[in-house]
Amino acid sequence: MKAVRLPCVVALAFFAWGLGAMAQIPRDMTPVTARTSPEDVAAGRAIYESTCSKCHGIDGGGGDGPILQGVTDRLGDTQTGAIIRQGIPGSGMGAFWQISVEQAGQIFGYLKSLSHEEKGIAPGDIAKGKDTYTKSGCAGCHMIAGEGGDVGPELTRIGAMRGPSYLRGALLNPGSNLPKDAGVMERGRFMQYLFVHTVDKAGKTIDGTRVSEDSFTIVIKDSTGRIHALRKLDLQTFEKIPGKSVMPSYRDTVTGSDLDNLIAYLTSLKGTQ
Repeated sequence: MKAVRLPCVVALAFFAWGLGAMAQIPRDMTPVTARTSPEDVAAGRAIYESTCSKCHGIDGGGGDGPILQGVTDRLGDTQTGAIIRQGIPGSGMGAFWQISVEQAGQIFGYLKSLSHEEKGIAPGDIAKGKDTYTKSGCAGCHMIAGEGGDVGPELTRIGAMRGPSYLRGALLNPGSNLPKDAGVMERGRFMQYLFVHTVDKAGKTIDGTRVSEDSFTIVIKDSTGRIHALRKLDLQTFEKIPGKSVMPSYRDTVTGSDLDNLIAYLTSLKGTQ
């Protein structure tokens, strides 16, 4: 008789039990409705600021996550209420089951109050802003509707994802909206934005954003879009710098009305409606 490998059988049994237990974790699917009394809105704002503002901005104007000003007008009450607790599968918006239905309703009430505030409209001339975008060489790094470079993020829907204040900060202080924590930059969607400074043993410096990395090598993309595959043992300096970007600051080159126009143009980019 063939011997039974008990450790494997036990491991599989525990794995199956774990899956069954996970499937039985209670999920309160009670519909979330907005609680709009002044007291509830104030409570919702406090919960939002501690739970949601890191991704969506302190005023809902956008950040790592999209703009929430006017979100209930765009999505409707049913979908907005569901997303607050259930998240959006396959996206950076995870579920928040630890938030009670009442608390979710208070957040919902606060979001509805943002619908009546500034909704991310930027002053400026969109046509002139597009001209500034072209003259400033932005298309060399960014793509819009299939045209442009791929060094930086695609901007086809940037106006639907980011507010004017976020865009102004990104233009004047690139990297300021990126995480400063190296641990955060090692995970998830931030992987591609981690700035890396290297110097090889011959003294050659190569700076860029990380494309991929393992224990022995790192691949980075420099500001021209060129890819460099480097062996870590060949480097005398290898430094990861969270919060730094290969994008140059436009603080001294795009100012005044030109800056307002450029932001107005970027804000207008909503992709296919």
